[in-house]
Amino acid sequence: MTTELAGEPDFRGPATLEVAGRAFEVDVDLRGRSQPIDGIFRWYGRVRPHAELRDLLGESGNKTGFLSTETGSAAVTVGDIDFWGRYRVQGRSAPPYSLETDLHIHHQEEFVTDPAPADAALNRALAMIEPASLREQVTTDGGYVETLRDVRAPNPTMASRAMNNRGVAAIYEKIWRPFGVSMMGIGGLSMSAERAKAVTDLQLRGSQRVLDVASGPGNFTKFLSEHLTGDGLAVGFDISEAMIARAVRDNRGARAAYVRGDASHLPYAGGAFDAVCCYAALYLVPEPFRVVDELIRVLRPGGRIAIMTSCELGSAPMRTVVGVGSGRMGVRMFPKNQFTDIFDRAGMTDIEQEIRGLAQFVSATKQ
Repeated sequence: MTTELAGEPDFRGPATLEVAGRAFEVDVDLRGRSQPIDGIFRWYGRVRPHAELRDLLGESGNKTGFLSTETGSAAVTVGDIDFWGRYRVQGRSAPPYSLETDLHIHHQEEFVTDPAPADAALNRALAMIEPASLREQVTTDGGYVETLRDVRAPNPTMASRAMNNRGVAAIYEKIWRPFGVSMMGIGGLSMSAERAKAVTDLQLRGSQRVLDVASGPGNFTKFLSEHLTGDGLAVGFDISEAMIARAVRDNRGARAAYVRGDASHLPYAGGAFDAVCCYAALYLVPEPFRVVDELIRVLRPGGRIAIMTSCELGSAPMRTVVGVGSGRMGVRMFPKNQFTDIFDRAGMTDIEQEIRGLAQFVSATKQ
């Protein structure tokens, strides 16, 4: 982090810095400007020397957190220490202070009286990331939280290659996903019915934090977010660059934001979410049971989990035929009782299962 702070800052004064699971009362000097190339407002500055903060972060910093003043709050990246012992900090979009100087008065309407809702949701999604779970610093330059940076999504099967294809991402909601629904056989739910079922099974309401794993192009995430109010937030989580890019393009919102990462190692603290779901994906991922374990881990006690995945049905010969055909495509078929047993062993209650064709919907409450 190489930002410089010369001249008078836009804001100088007390603030609260939440980082690495702790909150510190600090003094900051901040300023910002709108970039002429992309029009994005970027702010930066310094945290004045603070002994306890330095004891925690050391010389390098390199943590994400949340910075608040009397007039605002925003996600922040804390960098290294400068020559005078001050931590460098920076962020983007709505800053944590009121823009009242003549220099920035033209930003007042956008960032203070009416902050960009999608950017505010992105900042809240960034603030939920647990820094200790990451191997490298996150970025938000693409309009989503990037936790993998140069790591590409794996493509071991035909199905996974399709999920990482930009062409498939563009047609996913109108063609690919409906085709998948039809392949689930007679009795399968329509996409609209699936969404409505998810809202019911997750018991969505109010200011809940919802995690939608394998969110694809974000249509499902956006729908879930529309059933939240206040500070509610639906986080769409996917490893596919193509799907996340499409989600940012089509389905950002006041309560919908996106994160690219590995679902088998979710970058969140235990109990971070009020509801978690994973629809139409577990049969595609390399470690489905590891993903389910992670979903349970980040769900708070009393929270709801809901999954939709494949289900083995019929006679043994029929299961063999279906299994061989789906296996060649990289689609896994799960025994009927596998996930209900997993939830039961995890001590979950209110376990419900509904079989629709070759699809199973399973939901439960964490104790």
